[in-house]
Amino acid sequence: MDKKPVRAKRFNASHVVEAELEHLDWATKQPAQRMLDAVYWRRRVRAVRCGFELTEKQVARVEKILQRLGPRTE
Repeated sequence: MDKKPVRAKRFNASHVVEAELEHLDWATKQPAQRMLDAVYWRRRVRAVRCGFELTEKQVARVEKILQRLGPRTE
């Protein structure tokens, strides 16, 4: 059998991205909780950025959210 490396598939599902960005925008403005800290939200934002093809406007929203979360401390 010919096994080819599996590449991560990026989806273009604008409505899904918009819903996820709306949630992330709202959630990152809420007071931090112990389990839902900036590291967690940064990981969620990066998952959206890596999993979907984003428009320029969506990329700007992602960057704005990441700036709100502050510098990486991982």
